[in-house]
Amino acid sequence: MLDFVPSIKIRSFLQIAPYLAQRGISSIDFFERLGISPNVFQNADGWLPRAQCFYVANEMASVAGDPFAGAHVGQAIGLAELGGWGRSVLAASDVAHACALAAANVPMLHRGSDVRFTVEGRTGRILFRFNERCEFDPRQFIFGSLAVLRKVPLLAGEPSAIRVYLSAAATRGSEELEACLGPNIEMSCDDDMVEFDRELLDLPLTKGKGMLSKAAEGLRTTVAAARLVSRTRAGSGKLTADAVARRLGLSTRTLQRRLKCCGVVFEDLLDETRRSEAIRLLLKGEHSMTEIAYRLGYSDPAHFTRAFKRWKGVAPSRFNTEAS
Repeated sequence: MLDFVPSIKIRSFLQIAPYLAQRGISSIDFFERLGISPNVFQNADGWLPRAQCFYVANEMASVAGDPFAGAHVGQAIGLAELGGWGRSVLAASDVAHACALAAANVPMLHRGSDVRFTVEGRTGRILFRFNERCEFDPRQFIFGSLAVLRKVPLLAGEPSAIRVYLSAAATRGSEELEACLGPNIEMSCDDDMVEFDRELLDLPLTKGKGMLSKAAEGLRTTVAAARLVSRTRAGSGKLTADAVARRLGLSTRTLQRRLKCCGVVFEDLLDETRRSEAIRLLLKGEHSMTEIAYRLGYSDPAHFTRAFKRWKGVAPSRFNTEAS
């Protein structure tokens, strides 16, 4: 078995963006403050160290003032949005097969997490654990993970037969978790797990295969737009919202509406992408200021210099010298 550093696929927590947008928080600003914007959208299938993911989740809960933010994010994630892992679960013939695939394929999303599916007597269980000590409080990520894992037996459409156990202690307002984890919740338990009646195992999958939610649709468009902005180079025409919308087969209004669903303004995405790429190219030290300005789509170095001073407070030539 490969010895992976504990890490988590970016795609599995991108729902943070619509969650923040619903609370009037710019996801571009949020992720930029944590040093991972706009790469969080442009590299959805990349990996982040698990410690950084826990830190992001904790900061999300703090900025939103929501002690159960992770559960709300997990509840909003559709299984179909989770790449190969979600597709394998939804392709299962029955709940037992779906649970087995959910456990076996967890390395597609988490490296360093242990998900086990067991059946004992009249009960089925999906247990969620971390293989090593966690550097930051993992509570928000546990909330989110169990909200997602609960959806696997819920594919049978029998919520009353499903129970959720949490290691987190009950606190004031814990009843809010019911909206994300169902009414059958126990806290201060030895394990974090989803438990359900064995009778569900033989049932076919009848739920969860509908159309994408508006948030999911917006997130897919945001990822596609961010990747397009990242790949576009000078010489292909001025990069505008109209041009990106056409490339994606959307109207400009639809593009802007879907970006807004994730708390993203196109101009901010473009600006942040240029900032990130400018810093990368300057630190690389292989291009002149004129070349960098052109690669970023500026008509001349003077426009690039003014933008860079706005980003970093110094001219790019000075930043390059100080960084080296």
